[in-house]
Amino acid sequence: MKVKDLMVPKDKLVILGPEATIAEAARAMVERDVGSVLAVREGRLEGIFTERDVVEAVAKNILISEKLEAVMTKDVVTLKSEDYVSKAVYIVSQRGIKHIPVVDESGAPIGIVSAKDLAKYYSEYVEAVE
Repeated sequence: MKVKDLMVPKDKLVILGPEATIAEAARAMVERDVGSVLAVREGRLEGIFTERDVVEAVAKNILISEKLEAVMTKDVVTLKSEDYVSKAVYIVSQRGIKHIPVVDESGAPIGIVSAKDLAKYYSEYVEAVE
């Protein structure tokens, strides 16, 4: 199975500019019931801000008015839509990453795969096999 068959599509993602605040990102995550925000500038992925980043910001007493670019992960591990799901599983298991953006050739986000998506896929697979 390919990543494109499992990923959450772009229209379901929360995408903000890196100049958005932590408060704006957290509010959007709650409203959309997602665990991450993609920071995009001029159509290209610049970073990812996750639930873990929220916790770290609170632990470090960073104000919620701070911009995402100050706290987001900038060296983002990404996938391509034609990558196999097994590559996503490897990344999640080896690197402990829970949200992997899927980007096109230009670096624009087109989807995301989460550890939760992978777990659901494999639980359904195991159920079908048994």
